[in-house]
Amino acid sequence: MPEGSHTIRDVAAILVAGGSSTRFGKPKQWEELGGLPLFEYVARTFAAIEPVHTVVIVGPEEEVPRMEASMGKLKLPIAWKVVAGGETRQDSAGHGLRAVHDDPNIKIVLVHDVARPLVDAVVILSVIGAVREHGSAVPAIEIVDTIKRVADGNIVETVSRTNLWRAQTPQGARLELLRAAFAAARDTHFQGTDESQLLERIGEQPHLVPGSNMNFKITYPIDLDRARLAIGRNSPI
Repeated sequence: MPEGSHTIRDVAAILVAGGSSTRFGKPKQWEELGGLPLFEYVARTFAAIEPVHTVVIVGPEEEVPRMEASMGKLKLPIAWKVVAGGETRQDSAGHGLRAVHDDPNIKIVLVHDVARPLVDAVVILSVIGAVREHGSAVPAIEIVDTIKRVADGNIVETVSRTNLWRAQTPQGARLELLRAAFAAARDTHFQGTDESQLLERIGEQPHLVPGSNMNFKITYPIDLDRARLAIGRNSPI
């Protein structure tokens, strides 16, 4: 960084860690990666990103005190808080958004799934940069597999993969845009699958930035094995 320059710390990272983990078989947030629970591993990653001012961990209501106590031992160099989630992922992200919406320091909000613990600085900074330029951004990977549409166990159509991408997180937007997107969804009782879908509904077209094959989602226990292998720690589940 050039002498005399400084980084604007105006980003809040909302880390959603309150899913039901139905396919995993048990709550994922306390599973260990690199010697830390998943939510702390991810919080540490975002805390090391210079523009990030605040990290908000959204967990199950009954786990908040335990998560706060654990986070206190991590001693992050930035502001952080733990808040209770809601019934759905969208509700939980909304709770995280409300925890920062009146903070005058925050201009940009990222929402990230703790189930994607190997997100790296390149992806995070690319999203932040694209939000500054375009207003909103989503990391994604181009689909290379052949896609089939299935009904009643039978293939009924081969879907063209042209212009199809797999969305990842963190998904980011300027604070006011994300607030408007969540408000519109709430007012119409709409439940989306991610933040970009909510933004699309208010006319926003999030800018696509390159994702990472390492930014995969831990859905099944074998995915956690893969993550541990990737960081050189093949611990038993």
